[in-house]
Amino acid sequence: MKGFARLYIKYGSIASILAVMSVVGALTYRMGDSPWRWPLLAVIVAGFGTIVGIFWIRRYVDRQTKASEQGSQK
Repeated sequence: MKGFARLYIKYGSIASILAVMSVVGALTYRMGDSPWRWPLLAVIVAGFGTIVGIFWIRRYVDRQTKASEQGSQK
């Protein structure tokens, strides 16, 4: 159970963003020439940006933690 909880905490937010993006993508595909098509495409692009931001923040925090641990070992 610990493994599942760890995976959910690490990737649950990304999975939920992908799920919402897929629903919005399906709506966008079905809209045709609606004026809402481009704003919904912008929401999808923002979702990709959010996922990239999550990974960037996670990497940044990991680097800061490693630097802090190495500094305390000296």
